[in-house]
Amino acid sequence: MSTRNPMNKRSQAQQSGEASGFTRKSVASAKPARSAASSVRVVPASSKEKRRQAQRGESLVGLSKEEKRARKKEQRLREDRAYAVSNELLRGEPEYKSRRRVFWALLAVGIVATLFVWAMMVFAPSENAGTMQIAQIAGLVVAYAAIIGSFIYDIVRIRPLRNDARSRAEGMSESKQIALLEQVAAERASKKK
Repeated sequence: MSTRNPMNKRSQAQQSGEASGFTRKSVASAKPARSAASSVRVVPASSKEKRRQAQRGESLVGLSKEEKRARKKEQRLREDRAYAVSNELLRGEPEYKSRRRVFWALLAVGIVATLFVWAMMVFAPSENAGTMQIAQIAGLVVAYAAIIGSFIYDIVRIRPLRNDARSRAEGMSESKQIALLEQVAAERASKKK
């Protein structure tokens, strides 16, 4: 801790006896020098501000059970609508369809290879144990590579399309989302007839 300069006015007053002592400010009155980090949630001091936050959908603190349920239900409806719109946007993309076919083909190859290895283990004669083991190991390598490859393909090639469609859906206004869903429903109804 640093020492105060003896020429300071407060030090002079203490030395002359005018001021008998001093008190420090309490730690509770100290204010942060900079704003809180993004991961820190700052709680508003007044209940009026809490109510405003709750109305904006930021916090459910201070609301009754019915208000909380209504707010959560409204949020779920918005999320469901955005999810449905993003699915409809994806259905219209030919690139997404072709990539999904590749994903399912890779997954099918992996499952078929697994079933083939299982069938070789159950029904193969034990006379050619060496060659059968090599074939089984090769089949399992193909199966694992195809299954793992299909999930990696999904993450690398398909997920960006899904994320793009989701962000486009969330960027739409509520009326545009509803109009798109109604249009798709009308097209499906006309196809059924």
